[in-house]
Amino acid sequence: MTADDASSASAHAVEEQTRKTLQEDPRVQALVDNVTTKLTAYTRQYEAKYEQLTERATRTSSVETAGPSTLLPVPYLWFDLMVMGPFEPIAADGPYIPHRIIRAGRPALLLAVLWRNPVPLLGGPSAAQIMSPFQYVVRGQTIDLNSVTNGPVLGPVTNTFGRGFINLEVLPVMSIPAPAQAEPRMLEIHVTVDMLGPGPGLPPFAGFATRWFQPDLQPPFLGQPGVIPGFVEETPVRVLVYG
Repeated sequence: MTADDASSASAHAVEEQTRKTLQEDPRVQALVDNVTTKLTAYTRQYEAKYEQLTERATRTSSVETAGPSTLLPVPYLWFDLMVMGPFEPIAADGPYIPHRIIRAGRPALLLAVLWRNPVPLLGGPSAAQIMSPFQYVVRGQTIDLNSVTNGPVLGPVTNTFGRGFINLEVLPVMSIPAPAQAEPRMLEIHVTVDMLGPGPGLPPFAGFATRWFQPDLQPPFLGQPGVIPGFVEETPVRVLVYG
């Protein structure tokens, strides 16, 4: 093993221990529960809307054509990946709140959200059910914009989808080594997922997060309107870490 390999293994061990500590933190568990509750409510709305659109498209197709209708009158989304955060506690025992400027050494995290479609596919099982035995690997690929080099890797985290349709993974925002004072480190993070089949012979597939829920509230400044929390499309997560 080379010195670089040993350094990489040590950094991964630190990151993994940090991730486990965060997962067991009641404040992080409360954050995860809150996100899960909201995503579940949005999904129920999606299910109802998808059913309405399918019925409308089926009726239109049967009126306009004498032949058979298409198998999927409305496009079907199998799964999606998005990122939320970063979050950092406002005090030693305070709740985790949105914060994109993080002090090195303080706990901070991103949430990788994997969503599978619970709507039945062509009257059969849903994507969530079909994918339930699949394993997945989530990681955050980081670019250190100060030097335009590879930054710390978030993860990888390997898990199985299992029951339900939402999986959330905690990804600690690490900066190893910590930046020196007056030299904050700007990180750009791209979160990916690699899906593995439950057995040999099944083709794997992968994806990356194109949606980032930026939860920061930026107040109005110099006559310009403020920025409210919301989804940012086709933009990586950007975090500033200072010493």
